[in-house]
Amino acid sequence: MSKTLKEIYEYDLIEDDGIDYTVDEWFNTIMAKTKDQLTVSDVSRMLRQKICSRVAIKRAIEFLNDDPFIGEMFEGQLMYNLYAGKEKYLKLFYQQMRPMLENAGLMAKSHHWGSEEERTEYMDIIAKFAQKIKEETDNEAC
Repeated sequence: MSKTLKEIYEYDLIEDDGIDYTVDEWFNTIMAKTKDQLTVSDVSRMLRQKICSRVAIKRAIEFLNDDPFIGEMFEGQLMYNLYAGKEKYLKLFYQQMRPMLENAGLMAKSHHWGSEEERTEYMDIIAKFAQKIKEETDNEAC
């Protein structure tokens, strides 16, 4: 049986102080979920908030392997959020990201984009991500 994020990270839930905080409610909701129960929306927000980064990155890679253009508000949003994730944890998953990025780049060439600007921005983020991984790998080899 999978553990919840609360069990994995041993976080305490945020107590209700009577004031309505949407972020607190969301945090408590994701803490009760297992990795497999996290949605694209959850993972995107976790990456933006830099919360439970390892689990968020693993789950993002799974989603992006299935659909490299997935996003909650626009195509490719999860890829953008992953690229902006916490670097010290991203580095741990670079080897797993390489094939996902290669596939995303190939699929993006024949994808039907809403505009040329969307395609260009997506291809740029893929190229920047691949370059970041290459530079890190080159540094490790030295």
